[in-house]
Amino acid sequence: MEDHVAAGALRRARLELADRIESLTPDQWDTDSWCAGWRVRDVLGHLVSLAEASPLTIMSLPIRGGGRADRALARMARRLGGRPVPELADRLRAAARRRSGTSSPRGLGDVLVHGADMLRPVGQEFEVSPQDVVPILDVYSGLFGRLAFHARPARGRRLVATDADWSQGDGPEIDGRAIDLLLFLANRRQVVAALEGPGLDR
Repeated sequence: MEDHVAAGALRRARLELADRIESLTPDQWDTDSWCAGWRVRDVLGHLVSLAEASPLTIMSLPIRGGGRADRALARMARRLGGRPVPELADRLRAAARRRSGTSSPRGLGDVLVHGADMLRPVGQEFEVSPQDVVPILDVYSGLFGRLAFHARPARGRRLVATDADWSQGDGPEIDGRAIDLLLFLANRRQVVAALEGPGLDR
């Protein structure tokens, strides 16, 4: 069973991200995100769809996507991405207020990773406590991460967080902040410039 992240961490992250994205300019909303083929506003739409989804909706995604859940998610993201950004931000806030307390690391991971997908291309960063990231690192470095991101970027490497008591793996070392290691495990190759260590040579 997955560990739970700190109480209220997901709620705080959704509320802060909604404020940050709403404060961007219209041109920034239309900027290409770190998710290939998605604008910043499309990624926000994706987060809203996840936040509002029922368990039944999540379970039906492979069917709606012709056997591929990511295809259904992409359609939903682009459809919602066409809505006004302030509306999407309000919907993300509403979802945050409905669901408080402890939550799965996967839920918080979605917000932190996609927050970086939206903010880093426009020169901003989503601040997060390294201690909130550690439980997500444990999940992303396992089977879930390999299945969700269709990659094993940390294979044959040892990852070491420089701002938290966390490390995992064997082999040449890669050092970085917990959030940057999380993005690496999520197959965001754009983050490699923020990492250090001999493991990057491979």
